[in-house]
Amino acid sequence: MTVRRFTQVPTDRGRWLAHGSAGRPLSRRALLGRMARLGAAAGLAPIAAACAAAGSSPASGTPSPFASTAAASAAATEAATATPAPTPEAELYIYNYADYIGDTVIADFEKKYGIKVQYDFFDTYDTMTAKIGSGQSGYDVTFATSTDVPGFLERGLIQPLDPSLIPNVANLAPEWADPSYDPGNAHSIPYMWWTTGIAYDTERIPEELTSWDALWDPRWKGHMSMLDDYREAFGAALIRLGKSVNTTSDADLDAALALLKEQKPLLRTYTTDDIGQLSSGDSWVVHSWGSDVYQVTGERPSVKYYIPSEGGIRGSDAMVLLANAKHPIAAQLFMDYMLDAQVSAANTNYIGYMGPNQAAKEFIDPAILADPAVNPDKAVIDSLQEIDDLGPDLEKYTTRWNELRAGG
Repeated sequence: MTVRRFTQVPTDRGRWLAHGSAGRPLSRRALLGRMARLGAAAGLAPIAAACAAAGSSPASGTPSPFASTAAASAAATEAATATPAPTPEAELYIYNYADYIGDTVIADFEKKYGIKVQYDFFDTYDTMTAKIGSGQSGYDVTFATSTDVPGFLERGLIQPLDPSLIPNVANLAPEWADPSYDPGNAHSIPYMWWTTGIAYDTERIPEELTSWDALWDPRWKGHMSMLDDYREAFGAALIRLGKSVNTTSDADLDAALALLKEQKPLLRTYTTDDIGQLSSGDSWVVHSWGSDVYQVTGERPSVKYYIPSEGGIRGSDAMVLLANAKHPIAAQLFMDYMLDAQVSAANTNYIGYMGPNQAAKEFIDPAILADPAVNPDKAVIDSLQEIDDLGPDLEKYTTRWNELRAGG
């Protein structure tokens, strides 16, 4: 795919919109006003009752004719004094992976809201973390692996979100409403998720593979690849051993390291390009991200992906608001836009990753929904483990990974 960079300025400035229950667009100011009116209506009965009691004649109990007028006036005053929605800034700076968004989403956002977007790409995740780590990256929004959200928060690199600016968070599926890495999505918004398992070329390997054992099978020596990702590699070994992918036990990690050392001579390579390994046919069995495999199977239908019977890994990325963002309102408007059902579906349909957006499913390509590499069923999902932030204990993994990679 071609790398895209969007910097155009639309000719018209759009309104900040949210969707009403009937699907009719409403300005955010109107939405808040309507919410205030609904709140006032819900409280009208007790207000009227109180006014009636205050205005009743002690002798007859007849309510004052001014009671309903007073209640209406109070409701009108409440609606009129509702806090207006803040106006989004005219610019927005976004930092993301290349080709990790629908091909027209940024242009459509600019056209709809009249916000000029500077949309830049990072070549590797490490590049992104190094840049935002300075605290002076100049960006407002970036896309972080969920595992890193707690660490970014602890380092003061991201800031809390304002839920009132992101009403489309209601579109998230229930399992994404309160993720363990960020309770209540207080500092991040889920974007895309994936599984990690194994892909293999059925033309080269006609038998059905089902286990992690395949990546240790000497029959495929020189034609197997592992992801060049220490948590994913250790995760595969730990699952094969029946251990947690988040263990901090030295004994568990030593056993996993021994298993990876046993495997290393059998490998063709450690790779960050599982798509390339599968597309070229250089590797027949590849430790892979399921959604990457989806991008390969259109050209190479002989490639098959599976989540091993012992279980696999589930990972996700999330949008975060950087601590020194100069355009925080526009940034949260963008997050809300990305949670729109049709926008979220457009992202999934373009990149082949499943989003956590329940409302988007009716707009997603049925072929994607039917592909277990991208959208596994609940029983499979329940067998997956998600990698956690381990804080200082992460060094136990990196030290062993460096030992593995440095060895002959």
